Amino acid sequence: MNQSLYKKPRGFSTRRVSADQAVRLLGRNGICVDKEKAEAILDFLYLISKTYKVQRENDDRRELEPKE
Repeated sequence: MNQSLYKKPRGFSTRRVSADQAVRLLGRNGICVDKEKAEAILDFLYLISKTYKVQRENDDRRELEPKE
């Protein structure tokens, strides 16, 4: 696959799950993927978690603002 299709999300300098670990974990659950596909899945999950974190921070700020 073309590596340029998958841009790594910024903000996660320390990724704790390697592609090899993801392949093994997904395999244990009946999902057969190669290393490239596992990297794409991890990129997506890191992007989703980053988006969730930013959204949650924004929601917390809104709670602190005075209501009109």
